[in-house]
Amino acid sequence: MGIVHFYLVRHGQTKVNRLARLQGATDSALTVRGIMDARKLGRRMADINFSAVFASNLKRTQETADNIIQMNNFPDPPRLFLSDLKEFDFGQYEEARKRTLIPNAMRALGPFQIIRTAFGKKHANGLVDLFNRMANNIPLESSEDLSERMKHTLESIGRVYDKGEHDILIITHGLILSSFIESLDGKVPLTLVKNTNVVRIDYFDGKFVIRSKNFSGKKK
Repeated sequence: MGIVHFYLVRHGQTKVNRLARLQGATDSALTVRGIMDARKLGRRMADINFSAVFASNLKRTQETADNIIQMNNFPDPPRLFLSDLKEFDFGQYEEARKRTLIPNAMRALGPFQIIRTAFGKKHANGLVDLFNRMANNIPLESSEDLSERMKHTLESIGRVYDKGEHDILIITHGLILSSFIESLDGKVPLTLVKNTNVVRIDYFDGKFVIRSKNFSGKKK
């Protein structure tokens, strides 16, 4: 039985991020800062010999992967783009300014529930549930489905690399990554996983174990 070290990275800053707008299914290129941050992260991880790189089917994760691997000291690993690593789709609220959401959230939940959502133990999943409440009967992905999508994707990758020890780079998105961490009983910041932050999760014997939520660039 092997072990897979997953390095899960949220993509670099995009133009939509910079405008403080919601970005789920919306595609957007990296800013100069996003590119530089990805290269900085790549230098931190330059001595990790990745067996493979997986990114979502959106441009921002693919650009992040490209800039990280440019800094790596080993031959380019295979890269695959998977739609199951994509972000939560915010539906009618795609590209909405974050500050304009408060009135709709107040109407949907009321002030007490908003406080519970923002400061609860699992506020990433609470945020997904909030958008489902505000969706005006338009079906969105549930918090459970979102975290399960990530879980099943990583399990599928883990089964491919189940012999020996492998380092796998995963470039994904803030809300789906935060939701998955919460499903493993991990804590995430109130602002969710930030751009180009890294979470290392090991997968072995059919189980996920969080090793680091602020990866330093050196394996332990």
